[in-house]
This record gives sequence, structure tokens and C-alpha cells, in this order.
Amino acid sequence: MDLDRRASLAGLLSLAATPALAKAGHAAKAPAPKVPARWAEVDAVARKLVEDRAIPGVSICVARRGTPLFVRGYGWANLETRTPMDRASVCRIGSITKQFTAAAVLLLANEGKLSLDDNLSVYLPDFPNAQRLSLRRMLSHTSGLGNYTAVNPKQFLQASRTDRDTAELVAAMKPTSETLAYEPGTDWRYSNTAYVLLGVVIEKVTGLSYAKAMEGRIFSQVGLCHTAVDDAATVVPGRASGYSNDRKVESGFDNASYIAMSYPGGAGNIRSTADDLCDWHAALLGGHVLPPAALKEMLTPVRLNDGKLPTGLDGKGERVELRYGFGVELDAFDGHPRVAHSGGIQGFGSRIETYADLGITWATLINTDSAPKEAGDLAQALRKAATTT
Repeated sequence: MDLDRRASLAGLLSLAATPALAKAGHAAKAPAPKVPARWAEVDAVARKLVEDRAIPGVSICVARRGTPLFVRGYGWANLETRTPMDRASVCRIGSITKQFTAAAVLLLANEGKLSLDDNLSVYLPDFPNAQRLSLRRMLSHTSGLGNYTAVNPKQFLQASRTDRDTAELVAAMKPTSETLAYEPGTDWRYSNTAYVLLGVVIEKVTGLSYAKAMEGRIFSQVGLCHTAVDDAATVVPGRASGYSNDRKVESGFDNASYIAMSYPGGAGNIRSTADDLCDWHAALLGGHVLPPAALKEMLTPVRLNDGKLPTGLDGKGERVELRYGFGVELDAFDGHPRVAHSGGIQGFGSRIETYADLGITWATLINTDSAPKEAGDLAQALRKAATTT
């Protein structure tokens, strides 16, 4: 779920960053290994972002159908212990969680244990407007639900620090769901609420916690050894610390605000590595997770009740058609069909992109929730290098 230290980070673009930051009082860096020419710009941008203290660290993986092409860490996984960021660094992935949740729902539908056309009332009859909310519309952000995270920053930070069981989490979302933002199927608006509720549906259908259901049906089946539903109490080898940018302090960063990982639920509570994310897309888009019909449904842009694509404002403020499937963005970069998503949560930003015709995926994990816009240069460098043939 796109959660910022001070407010909701809906729409955070995962921007990458960083090698080791040389600082007075610390040993000089060892000479960096030689970087192949194709990735030289990526390397240079990442290094500069770290040196400029735009980000503490970044883990980068680029792979072709699961085979690594460029894997490297830059900067620091922990600024206090000076632990380097590397390929084993584990970070929270925020809203990239949504495509995992969507895949689990599609698996259950394929097994006949639920229908995408079921209304939420089948599973949560007491939830506001449940009889009007289809799972299909919830998966594609066209249900009319808003965001339970859309409250003032102080209220959000307080709410997100408290652990909740499923019943308490559902109760916490009810006040912001009493009135739908629009009639289901008539508009598109990003909804963390919808995906938390989909996580609850997974629990209702499987009889397992969301964490156990995802481990048994997704993570272990794909071989994602460093991916799990996160819990702050768990000791995780290689866990990176999360930060927020603060130019007023010497280090350039503050420790990120605490978040209880039960709060983002099925919308944003997974941790992973950049390597695992590349393996995930290789398995998912390679047809090793879902049967063909279900994968096609996941990767088909949603249409509204009138048969048209939804529209929204782009980064320039211009209205454009939106292409979004179930938990994934669907568009193109430089003529290459792209399956992608970003994530943002307290302390972390993430991005994954796959160019379907090339079979190339890149993923970045950065350990700050408030990187400056210059961090976007890394994503652009990765796009350019990844699509160079």
C-alpha cells in the first residue's frame, strides 16, 4: 500500500538509487567492480544518488526470463551499522503486494472456491455496501471504494502504528466506506481498501491467515525464498532499515515512522528482494503461476460499464486512458508492452517493470519513502538499458 511517513503515498513511482556513500570518519570504499557498458549509465546514476544523499541505498536486479543480467546493490541497508545494500537486502515492497493478492484470488477462482463475480457480501455481509461490490471490480480499482488511508497525516500515522487482527482491520475501514466514491464500474480510483478486503476474502475462503495462504499458494510454489508477508517482530536476515529524507540533519535521513504491518494487509504488507521480484515476474508472466485464461484476465485492461477504458490525469496533468489489470499497470515503453507497478510504504519505495516482448524484467528497492524527483533518473536509465537490443 502506498503509505508515506507523513501521508498516503498513493502513486509513488519506485525510483532507484545508490552505492556506498563515503563519509569522513569511515574507511574509503573498495574499488567498484567493472560495469558492462550497457549498464554504465545505471551504475553512474545510482552512485550519484547515494553520494548526493538522495537515497540511503538501492538494490537493483535486471533479468531475462529469470536469468540475471545485472544485479547490484548501492549505498546502505542500514546507516547506523553501515551495512551495505546488496542483492540479499530484504525490503518492504508496498503496493507491489497487490499483484500477489490478485494472483491468489485468481487461483482460488480457478479452483472453483470463489467467483470473481461474487459480491463482497458473500464473505463480509456486514461491510458497508458489500452487496454492491464485486470482487472483479475490487481487483481493478473500479468498485467505488476509496482509501481507508485517506485521512489527515497525524491520524494516519497514529492509526498505522497499531497492530490489528482481521476483524479489527475490517472495522477500521468501515468509516471511510459508508459512502461509495462513485457507482461501481463507472470510474477508476486507486483503492487500498479494496485490496485489504481481498486479502480478507482469501482468509475466509482458505481458512488460513493471509500470511500462511500466500506462503503456501504463492511464495513456496514459485520458490521465492526471501519473500513473505512481513511482521515487524520477525527477525529477518538481511532486513534493510527504512528511512525518510531530512536535509536538516547531518546524515540526510531520519528513521522512518513505525508501521504495524497488519495495517496495510493484502494491499501492501509483503517484504522481498529485487532478485525475488524478478523471479516472480518470470514465473507469473511465463505461465507458471496461473492457468492461461486466468493470466489473460489479469493482464487485460479493465473497462467500465460503458465499455470504455477509464481515464485519469498523467504526470503532466493531461487526461489519458488508463490501462490497469488486476494489480498491474499495463502500458508500453518505447513500443515495448510493459507490465509494471510501484510501491511505497513507510521507509521504502519499489518498482518492477517487465517488457513482455523482450522477456526482460527490472526491479528496484530503495530504503527511503521520500526520495526526491531526481531518483526518477535511475528508473529512466534502467528503462533505456533494459530495452537496448
